[in-house]
Amino acid sequence: MTQLGDADAPDRQHDDASLVPAAEFTVREFARTAAGSHRDSLDLAAYEREPLDGATLELVDFLARLERSTMAQLRSVLVTPTHKDARITAFLVTWAYEKYWIADALEAVLSAHPGYAPAESRGPGRLTALRRSLADRFEPIRESVVANLIGEDVVAVHTTTGVVDEWTTRAAFEALRDGSANTEFRAMLERLLGVKERHGAFFAAQTRDRLRRSPKAAKLTRKRLARQHWPLGAIDEDPQLAARFFDALLPDATIAAIDARVEAYPGLAGLGLLRRAKSGQPAITRAAEALGRTAADVRNRIR
Repeated sequence: MTQLGDADAPDRQHDDASLVPAAEFTVREFARTAAGSHRDSLDLAAYEREPLDGATLELVDFLARLERSTMAQLRSVLVTPTHKDARITAFLVTWAYEKYWIADALEAVLSAHPGYAPAESRGPGRLTALRRSLADRFEPIRESVVANLIGEDVVAVHTTTGVVDEWTTRAAFEALRDGSANTEFRAMLERLLGVKERHGAFFAAQTRDRLRRSPKAAKLTRKRLARQHWPLGAIDEDPQLAARFFDALLPDATIAAIDARVEAYPGLAGLGLLRRAKSGQPAITRAAEALGRTAADVRNRIR
């Protein structure tokens, strides 16, 4: 098992820092200064005086579940060659820890509104619950076999997936902050954005270096990203709620800006990931076209 103390081992092993992806990011310092619970900094009583509206609470609830979905992602990532990189493993463990507490802070805000029932408390639909159960059991096995046959190039897939998702959720947090008049809510989101800043920085630097060095990794990453649902975790959500997430928090200008940042990486030009995600998940859209149905019809059938 990787020890956090070994997180910067590759830096010590190579005199040439250019051999270490994202060498400028000190994983040891990141792990040492990880942000835990935010509860002490929250003034939940402020929501009694100035409660958030139902539409905002629904989006907060959605974002909390996306942040919680990290562990499901890690189950698949850490059975691949990615786990052999001590720095990445140490980062991911700390990243998951920080995201757990980000979700906890969002859930604390929901709990300060007793009239709101979080979606998870209502329980998922039967087909959604079955899909989740099957995915939890079999996805790590499938990914382990496939990714280990591919080898180290799959690491670039994971870091690029991470940066796209971080840029997406960060933009959503910023939109919530900028659109709220609640001072406490805005202050909390600002603190959470400070935590998320390092997540995006690490993934972005890793992606930059890995895609520059390996055209094969860039080709693989392009193929895999085109099949991904955005944001991560949205596949388990009500399609109508996912659509409201895009409509309320990710205007076309923001989507275009994120897509442009992604497409600036080697081999990723023209993907239009978020633009396609907003109009319908790519795999669902292709299936709908093949069957002569709408994307919503196909999405509902697989849920």
